[in-house]
Amino acid sequence: MSIMAPSDTAGEAVTVNQGRTFIDEQTGRTVRQLTNFPQGAHLGYFRTFRHLPDGRILAWAKHGHGNAILIEPDSGDLTLIPHTISSLKFREADGRNWWVRTKPRDTPSTEQLEDHQRWVGRELWCIDLPSGAPQHLFDIPDDLAYDIDDITIDGQHLILRETTQDLKAYPIPTTKDVTAINHFFSRPRRSSLAVYRIADGKTWPILDTQDMTPIHLDTSPKDPTLLRYALDMPETRGQRMWTIRFDGSDRHPIRLQAPGEMITHEFWWSDPQYIGFTYQDRRLDPTVQTHHWAEYAFAHTRLGLANLAGEEIFLSDPLNSYHSHLYRSNDGRFVSGEGTDGHSFVYAAPFEITRTKIDMVPLATIHTEYVPFRGQGVDCNFSADSRWLIYADKLDPEKPHQLFAVGVDL
Repeated sequence: MSIMAPSDTAGEAVTVNQGRTFIDEQTGRTVRQLTNFPQGAHLGYFRTFRHLPDGRILAWAKHGHGNAILIEPDSGDLTLIPHTISSLKFREADGRNWWVRTKPRDTPSTEQLEDHQRWVGRELWCIDLPSGAPQHLFDIPDDLAYDIDDITIDGQHLILRETTQDLKAYPIPTTKDVTAINHFFSRPRRSSLAVYRIADGKTWPILDTQDMTPIHLDTSPKDPTLLRYALDMPETRGQRMWTIRFDGSDRHPIRLQAPGEMITHEFWWSDPQYIGFTYQDRRLDPTVQTHHWAEYAFAHTRLGLANLAGEEIFLSDPLNSYHSHLYRSNDGRFVSGEGTDGHSFVYAAPFEITRTKIDMVPLATIHTEYVPFRGQGVDCNFSADSRWLIYADKLDPEKPHQLFAVGVDL
């Protein structure tokens, strides 16, 4: 494992070559360790976009020059981005990354802020990766009393959300305690969604919800007027997936659910005319009203696809185990899966929309402890050419996640 000497030139990236390889103890495949940062490294949530036009992958790790890195999947070279940034959305077509920055405060934590202080001092920034400099786009008005959840792919509109709930009194469960998860879902909550037009500052509401809240807000990677979201509820008791236009029109369900059907972990397919999702049929499951964990259900897990009209166009045969997240390669020729409790592997399989049988092959062992309702922080993703599956894992439970690559030779 070799590290190039840092450059003294301001703004110049530093390249690190991580050369460690090992044989996976259960699959027999060669795994490459890509990072070895003291505070760990991660890719970001599984459905976030991260491929640069040159094939490198955007990932995150704190280092002496910033907190973002670029991975060259074939060589393992890492480019350390010499800026501290975050990501509201990354546009793969040209490498533009937007984020919201809050000016430094005297108060160290947003949890300690009064409601009227939460939205003070926010700014919208962008950077054109790999070599651009951060650009301040505009100051977000202090009276815009919403959280900023997303930005459209053309950079013209912000997606705003205001949610009222008490996660201290109703914490997200991390055990298999049925009482705890029922308590979490019983929490009082309401939300509002709105759109902010950056050009003139106009804001308009598009959705209000009571006793549930929109989550997983994802603007379309192709259509700058379309938003996909999910509703936070026990997934077998209501309609999970929706799309809506930015003027509040054309709100409709995606893959209409019958009571007892479970749909989770939705994501844009490689062709954004389609939406992928994880499906379980729990209509005959006697525990469906009390036991909400998909990973411990008796039902089989399947991969589904729906079109933007909401119609199901594909549903796979049962997979070999529950997968915390199912995802796809950039060209849609492969799908990946993140195994779960008792099936701790990263998986991959060839995909054809005309073939419902998907043979998920375990490629590498996941050593990270599984946490119910939270997963293992794997967030795997294919390289742009589908030759590698990149994922996060803890080889040592006392140390943070690092990034690894395993070949997709299927």
